[in-house]
Amino acid sequence: MQSTIKQRFNTQHRDRPDEQLTLVEGTMADYNALKQYHYRAKRPATATRILVLRHSAPTAATRFKHEPPAQQTIAVLIESLPSLACRMRNVALSERYGKGLTAKQQATLLNKEVRVISRVVVHPCWRGLGLAVRLVRAALATPTTIYTEAIAAMGKVNPFFTRAGMTAYPRPPHACDTRLIEAMQSINLKPHNLALIEQTQQTIDALASPMRTWFLKELHCWYRQNAGRSSTHSKDPHDHLLAARQRLLCQPVYYLKDNREVVIGG
Repeated sequence: MQSTIKQRFNTQHRDRPDEQLTLVEGTMADYNALKQYHYRAKRPATATRILVLRHSAPTAATRFKHEPPAQQTIAVLIESLPSLACRMRNVALSERYGKGLTAKQQATLLNKEVRVISRVVVHPCWRGLGLAVRLVRAALATPTTIYTEAIAAMGKVNPFFTRAGMTAYPRPPHACDTRLIEAMQSINLKPHNLALIEQTQQTIDALASPMRTWFLKELHCWYRQNAGRSSTHSKDPHDHLLAARQRLLCQPVYYLKDNREVVIGG
């Protein structure tokens, strides 16, 4: 029977791997050590807290020299100040930070009451062990504000925020996206087909002329609604397909945790 990653890990580290992992508050240097493994290269601009998991398994050299084992940063979580505009936050919290507030009042209240988990990065060698969930749970167990939120581009694929105890609020599809998806379905294409863009292009090229012309018009209409009317935007249908792939295959999920039942800062 084939073993899982976690089973192999526990077999390799029989002296209880949890005892070799330390959860501490870190610095931006910890994030810099792992940032290459995150799909967003730009660092968070307003980090307020950084939680780090460090591994301290002894090596042959440290055993020989009777030295304390060196610690390696293997996972990091960053909390930041929230953005002012968030459509799904308004849905989840019934316009708590919108209606009746000036921009200054909105920013002041948001910064007081909300923190966003802006990054969770796990070193590739340590993935599959639930470390991302562990970090998020640690952040939620010691909140500094009454709400913690997160937005995950791949939330539907890897819902680890849900497993950590946050509530998911999937973004409702925009009307123009729904119309494009319906147009694709009429020519036997689904959004996941956009992952193979060349095959999708071949399917479109093989359509009878009236149907191909109609679909390309629908695709162009969608592109104009999303990319605007600037003359710098492409008129090439292939570029329109690339834009549709980016939009339809990356469906962010908003997550929220109400921390008011937890002792803030405890």
